[in-house]
Amino acid sequence: MSSIICRILPLSNAPTKAVILTQPLMEKWGCKNGQSVKISLGNKMLITQVISIRRREPIIYLPVATARQLSIPYFGEVRVTFQNRCIKIGPVLAILTTGYTGSTASPFGNRSQLFRNFLVAGQDEKPYFYVFTPEMIDWQRGVISGWFLRKDKMGPFHWERLTAPFPDVIYERVPNRKSESLPHVQQCLTRLKSLTVCRVFNQGFFNKWSIHELLHNHPLTAQFIPESVLCPSIDKIQEMLNRHQMVYLKPSGGSLGLGIFRITWHPTNGYYCRFREGDKNILHRFHSLDKLILYYFGKQLHRFERYLVQQGIRLIKYEDRPVDFRVHMNKDKSGQWQVVAIGTKVAGFGSVTTHVRTGGQLLSTSTLMQKIFGDQEQFVKEEIHEASIRIAQVLEKQIDGPLGELGLDIGVDRNHQIWLFEVNAKPGRHIFLHPDLRDAGRKSARYITEYSLRLANFV
Repeated sequence: MSSIICRILPLSNAPTKAVILTQPLMEKWGCKNGQSVKISLGNKMLITQVISIRRREPIIYLPVATARQLSIPYFGEVRVTFQNRCIKIGPVLAILTTGYTGSTASPFGNRSQLFRNFLVAGQDEKPYFYVFTPEMIDWQRGVISGWFLRKDKMGPFHWERLTAPFPDVIYERVPNRKSESLPHVQQCLTRLKSLTVCRVFNQGFFNKWSIHELLHNHPLTAQFIPESVLCPSIDKIQEMLNRHQMVYLKPSGGSLGLGIFRITWHPTNGYYCRFREGDKNILHRFHSLDKLILYYFGKQLHRFERYLVQQGIRLIKYEDRPVDFRVHMNKDKSGQWQVVAIGTKVAGFGSVTTHVRTGGQLLSTSTLMQKIFGDQEQFVKEEIHEASIRIAQVLEKQIDGPLGELGLDIGVDRNHQIWLFEVNAKPGRHIFLHPDLRDAGRKSARYITEYSLRLANFV
C-alpha cells in the first residue's frame, strides 16, 4: 500500500465532529462530502465523516476531540494511507527496551544515543516513532507514555515524553538475555501480540546451537558451518582435536565472546587453553584433556553440559593476529536483505576472540583485504556478500517472527573458504565507529524505519 506525506492540524473550534480534508486529498482518494470513513492511528480507530475544504495543500484537519480519541502525540507532517474507506495515519513505530533511568537527558542511559540514532535517521519518513519500556504502558487506556525525539524550529533534537497509541510495528531491542527473560517483559510482549495488531521484529536472542542446526542441515548453507557438537564428551573433544588440532568451547547461549575457551593440541607438548579472565588473556598448558576440563569446570559439570565444541578455523592473519569480519545486514523497504557494511576485526594479542572488549581492534576492510588478498580482494568481498545473503534468507524462513536486521560473524581461512561463526539477532554497532563505515551506520539506522514502513503496510 502506498502512502503520502501530508500535514495533520487541529481544528479547535470545529462546528462539526467530521474530519476535514483539503480538495487534493478528496480527489486523490475519491471521497465525497459527508461520506462515512474510518480513521486510525496505531491501534486506535473510530468512525467519522469527511468534509471537503478548498485548499491546495494536502492537509487533514482533526477536531480536538477526535485527535484526543486517537491519542495523537503531536501535529505536523506525517504519512497517511487510504484504502477500503479507511484513513490510516502514521505509521506508529516503537522500540521496546528496558533500563529506563528517569533522566530527561538520557532516559535509557548509555543506550540513549543508540536509540537517538534510530529515531533521527527515520525523521525524513515522517512516522510517529518512540522508545518505551513495559512499565510505560497503560493497558486500560490502550496508550503508551513513550519517549520521542522532538526538534524545535531553532533548536536541536531533545527527548520528550508524550502519550501515543500502541504501535503498528515494534523493533525489539531488549539489551540482554537476562532482561529478556524477566516475567514482566515476556508478559508485555505476549499481551501486545495478542491484544493488538502490531508486528514485532527481531524478537528474542538466538541460541547458538539452534541456529547451527538450522544452517548446518540446509543444503544452501551447510558449507559455511564449522563442525560443532553440543554437550560433548571428553572423548569427542579429543576426536575433534585429532582432526583439527584446534577447537573452541563456547556456551550455547552466550554472547559478547564471554566464557569461550580455545584449546589447541600438540602431540608432544600437550594441551594449550586460552581464555579471558577479567581484563586479562590467560594461557594455560595441561598434560591431559581430562585435567583441563576438571580445572575449568571442576564439580560444576552441569555448566559444561551447556557448552558446545566447535571446529577451530585457521583464519587469515594481520600482524600475526587472527582476523574476522562482522557483516551488518538490514532489510530495505522492499523487504530485501542488504549487506550494509563489512567491518574488519583483528584479535588482541593472546585473545580468544576479536571482540573489542577483549582487546580487539577495528581495521579498514578495504586496506586489509587489499593487503591480504591483492587482486582477489573484490572476489572475496563478493563471496562474503553472497554467503551472507544466502544465510539470512535461509535463516528467516525457518524461525518465527520477522527479521529486519542481522549481524553475522564471518571468517575466511587460509584457503579463502568462508565460514560462519555466529548470527546475532541484536547486533552491536561498534563497527560503525570506524571512519570508513560511519555513512553505512546512518544508512543502517534508516533501514530500521524503512523496513518498519513495509511491515506497517505504508509502502
